[in-house]
Amino acid sequence: MEIVFQYPMSLLLFLVVPVLIVLHYYFFEHNKKRAMKFANFSAMKRVTGTHLITKNTGQLVIRVIVISLFTLGTAHPVMWYEGKSSTTDYVLAIDTSASMVAEDVLPDRLTVAKQAAASFIDNLEAQTEIGLISFSGVSYIKSPLTTGYGDLKDKLSMIEIQLSGGTDIGSALITATNLLASSKKSKSVILITDGSDTSGVFVEDSVQTAVEYVADSHVVVHTIAIGTGIGKAGYVEDLPLGVSLDLDSLRYIADRTGGMFYEVKSTAEIASAFSQIENHSEEAPVSVDLYPYLMAFAIVLLLVEWGLLNTKFRAIP
Repeated sequence: MEIVFQYPMSLLLFLVVPVLIVLHYYFFEHNKKRAMKFANFSAMKRVTGTHLITKNTGQLVIRVIVISLFTLGTAHPVMWYEGKSSTTDYVLAIDTSASMVAEDVLPDRLTVAKQAAASFIDNLEAQTEIGLISFSGVSYIKSPLTTGYGDLKDKLSMIEIQLSGGTDIGSALITATNLLASSKKSKSVILITDGSDTSGVFVEDSVQTAVEYVADSHVVVHTIAIGTGIGKAGYVEDLPLGVSLDLDSLRYIADRTGGMFYEVKSTAEIASAFSQIENHSEEAPVSVDLYPYLMAFAIVLLLVEWGLLNTKFRAIP
């Protein structure tokens, strides 16, 4: 379990608490000295049956708790825990770099990935939102989160190879995570790639930096490494260039974000991977916004204090 504050600077309001305590006892001593100038306390105690001058510690405790609750509420805490999720929103991130035309998975990697993604969309529940991005050296948002699956599949079918230089997996992860920012459900990214990160501003740590951002956003990334690793790059027909698979990076991404890693070498294997991802998504990070509960409790305590001020703590004429 983890509690994340959306506005942590609001926690500085806790500085009011010691000030309140000091003022409470200051005014207690001040009022006590004023009261000593007046009548016979023992006689008044026999009439009222109570102490006429008290520290009102109970009232102070209530006020401290109320201020603490309001302070925590204004910081907007969100509690995250691993639990059962009825629905999950997804973003499909499909590699469209030139290496995805390799034919080690027939007819080619990109075609198989698109077909499997389309079948996955068909199996989703109606209330599940899904977005779509393609990436190579640059990431492109093909569709924001939507439940319009027909239009989504049309956009999926139109995805083509992008000869924009390299494969920037880090950028794809960040783009996909930002696309899920508006979702109030569990969030998952399905990354389909040959796994070779060859682009980005800082290639050496672009994936690690992106993964930390994704993990902090409580997004699960399922990675699918497609290809046998021995395929020929179909876009260079006359040269025997191999197409490498970086499996370690994809395992790291999945492990760090709580997702699943799959290495697929056929249409059947990628279909099985999508099926397992759908089942796995029942267990996902679930968030609870604590703001309304804290505010409701604070208001209840304010009403309690108001009642005490008019009964137990009321001033005697």
